[in-house]
Amino acid sequence: FCDIMSEVEETIERIKVQGGVEGYVICNKQGQVLRRFPTMTLEEAEKYAGTMISLTSQARGVVRDLDPKNELRYLRVRAKRHEIM
Repeated sequence: FCDIMSEVEETIERIKVQGGVEGYVICNKQGQVLRRFPTMTLEEAEKYAGTMISLTSQARGVVRDLDPKNELRYLRVRAKRHEIM
């Protein structure tokens, strides 16, 4: 468990120092915010988490419809001004 947490912490640190990163939100499958960028309000983090939970659920359904043996492992959304992973 400690190794996993250490890896999570290292990944968060790498993300924070990347140029252009405006924030991050880590949530569980129910959309409960577990971690967020230090300057991000809880309300803002919950908004992102809720939206991503909904989008992820829809994407998961599409993947299963295309191939029931397959599963969604990673979701990346890239727009003109922002990118969400």
